[in-house]
Amino acid sequence: MKIKNILIGILMVLVFASCGSEFKLAKSFVSQSPEIQVAVYFPESADIVSVVNDEGEYPQVLDSVDQDQFLDIMYAAYAEELGAYQLNVYIPDDPDHVQVDSLHWLVILSKVELQASYVEYIDHLFDFMDEYDYSFTLNNVNVASWFDVNDGEWCPTLYDEFNLRDEFKSWVTEKRRAEAQYHYEITPLKTKDIYDYAVFLGKRYATFTYDYMMNHTIEQIMAAERKYPRFKLRWDPHRKEFYFQPDEEAFIEL
Repeated sequence: MKIKNILIGILMVLVFASCGSEFKLAKSFVSQSPEIQVAVYFPESADIVSVVNDEGEYPQVLDSVDQDQFLDIMYAAYAEELGAYQLNVYIPDDPDHVQVDSLHWLVILSKVELQASYVEYIDHLFDFMDEYDYSFTLNNVNVASWFDVNDGEWCPTLYDEFNLRDEFKSWVTEKRRAEAQYHYEITPLKTKDIYDYAVFLGKRYATFTYDYMMNHTIEQIMAAERKYPRFKLRWDPHRKEFYFQPDEEAFIEL
């Protein structure tokens, strides 16, 4: 086990050593973060849509959700998480004249859409002889967001969407050999779950914003030397560690 751990450690050292310019530039960006001021604007309202199914029914999961409260919670979580990256979120004295440069960012959440729908969930079960499919209808809440960021020039519009749905779990019990009984449990989404979802999304967007700006800066600096990053990095401010950024865990440029 010790030899295995040593080999893994050596491999990680070699990997990060091969990062070269990307890793050095990322460390420089992180060290500069306390100097960065970020003006953040969220919209006054969100688009809320409930999709009617073929039977003329629509999910009511968003009926009791206060969109102002949802956006306020998401903003607070977003600002708090940016603070974890040592960025300084502020409110400009004059919203029509906001300073923008490499140390002064303007972040605008241009649009938020909450869409409630019914989705079909298929639970697959296998035994030694057969395969079984059980179909269920679950509530699904999709939140799509569009961000515009300026650090001296406008970046492409950044997009993300994420789904939250009813909690589902299933299990099988056996009373006798070759006699199994299927069980399932659905925990419907509640209003509190939607507000907790706003906290999750705020932190997710803050992470994506920092990742995007760090990798965007690295790309710009390397481009001046006619180079291009071989990968994208993620900085975890809580663990104080760098990771390779997963492709699916980032904003989409539009």
